[in-house]
Amino acid sequence: MCLKAPSTVLAVLLALLLGSAAPALAEEPDPAPTGDAHEGFDPLFDEYDEELEHIQPGFPDPAEGPNRSVHVFNGFVDKWLLDPITYAYGWITPNPLKRAIRRFFTNLGEPATTANDLLQLEWKDAGVSASRFVLNTTFGIAGFFDVAELIGLEYHRSDFGQTLALAGTPSGAYLIIPVMGPNNVRDGVGSLADITMHPLTWFLGPTNFLIYGIYGGSQGLSLREENIEKLDALRDGSIDYYAALRSAYYQNRVAEIWSRREHRRNDWEE
Repeated sequence: MCLKAPSTVLAVLLALLLGSAAPALAEEPDPAPTGDAHEGFDPLFDEYDEELEHIQPGFPDPAEGPNRSVHVFNGFVDKWLLDPITYAYGWITPNPLKRAIRRFFTNLGEPATTANDLLQLEWKDAGVSASRFVLNTTFGIAGFFDVAELIGLEYHRSDFGQTLALAGTPSGAYLIIPVMGPNNVRDGVGSLADITMHPLTWFLGPTNFLIYGIYGGSQGLSLREENIEKLDALRDGSIDYYAALRSAYYQNRVAEIWSRREHRRNDWEE
């Protein structure tokens, strides 16, 4: 939900910050826990499991001072603007409609997922995501219904930040982006690539960079409403909310990168 910087500015930022943060890549191969023992595990909000103690505390944060200032600003925006809108949306919108809206925006993200699956040489996943987009756009009425899941084509997400990480690109510095919140240099640049693959960009051109930036990604308000109570609990239960959010974002992002890609760890480590 923030305005993205032009690609040239991001390129300069990437060059400056990645150079000082190259060791960060070594922090990221720890995957999310898998298997029945961790069923229901939520890496973003659950308390840290003993088996996760080996995970590093977060991305490098050389800009912690400015980040904390933006964090305070975001807290003000959350309290007086986004939280009231989110609670109003949750109160007014029936649950079936909320789910349909989430499915609609998830479907719009399928082309980017397909492209990143191909870039990651994951042909099976690419076939699944492409089939999901075709089936849900047509028989699922623009994605409001997930008919693909009914025939066993389950949703997964791949993004360009993940593609860069699997290719060996270091994360770069941790960043707090106005309104949008936690990010890092690599994934911020990756977001620009994902926007270019977004169907709305095909029709709206550069205008969608503004819309996508303000909206904040694939599900925006809908996703925020789904998790707002967990975010509130994390904020209220933290002595240092900034540090807690940074650590939670790191663990969640590591889990996203290695989700469905655990078989790539050996190649990555070599």
